[in-house]
Amino acid sequence: MAILLAIGYLFKRSGFFSDEFIKVAKKFCFYVLLASSLFKNLYDSTLSVFPVRFISFVVITIFVEVFLSFLFAKAIAEKREQIGVIIQGSFRSNFAYIGIPLASMFFADGELLSRLSSEISLLSIFVIPLFNIFAVIALTIYSENKDDTSLLKKSFLGILRNPCIISIFLGLLVILFRMMVPASAFFVRDRLPFLYKALGYLASMSTPFAFLLVGSSLNLGHVVKDHKKLILTMLMRDLVFPVLALLAAYGLNVAEKIEYAILVSVFASPTAVSSAIMAAEMGADQDLANEIVVYTTMFSMISLLIIIYTLKGMGCL
Repeated sequence: MAILLAIGYLFKRSGFFSDEFIKVAKKFCFYVLLASSLFKNLYDSTLSVFPVRFISFVVITIFVEVFLSFLFAKAIAEKREQIGVIIQGSFRSNFAYIGIPLASMFFADGELLSRLSSEISLLSIFVIPLFNIFAVIALTIYSENKDDTSLLKKSFLGILRNPCIISIFLGLLVILFRMMVPASAFFVRDRLPFLYKALGYLASMSTPFAFLLVGSSLNLGHVVKDHKKLILTMLMRDLVFPVLALLAAYGLNVAEKIEYAILVSVFASPTAVSSAIMAAEMGADQDLANEIVVYTTMFSMISLLIIIYTLKGMGCL
């Protein structure tokens, strides 16, 4: 991961990646590659192996994270428009853009990768909508805009148009249809293999391409306006919440090696890039939101190494 991030950063610095290319490539990665990956993984999945206990743990942990983020933001924010930004910056990880590609890099064995892809796609049915919904609620409550009702409606419509959520919904429909009409199982894969292969090619591109783009977006020369809030939020997002979630999973014995990789992808990923865009649209502190995205991403290169090597040392990965 660190190598791909570094290559992306060097491509940007050398002028090989232009600002216009990065802008278009991010849309392509988000709307096509990541959406294709989520849909294909769900297409290859089945609800008969639905990990209820593990998914319940993740969902409950996200609720706890949101509550702790609220208390944390109220304690350190000085302005109203900063509260929602700090809340979502603390709990909302970049699960779709960085987390899912990151998890797929832990294993080389085909069978383990297949099981990982299946579980992480089933989990995304819950995680991605929850992250988006809680972010909208937090930003709306502490928004400076006058018409909060119209803003809330617009934001939730934006969530429904999210390509990752659309691909999850379509993948879930395929699974349910397959359960009701068993004869349709893997129709595209078996009868239209060229479409299935094309989908697979797009899905396989998502991991390296996403990391290259994240690396190209790093701005090491950015001037920080509010060091205290930024550092505290960065530590909360990249270290405190991941450690708490992993310790809880270890203590409750709800995870195996594959599940630990998934937990790292959900809880140890840096703040979602889209959180800064959403903050700007909803009248929150855009500068702080941008700084949280940039510095949680940069610091995650260190925090992820610490977390991953600790888990490997414990035999969890």
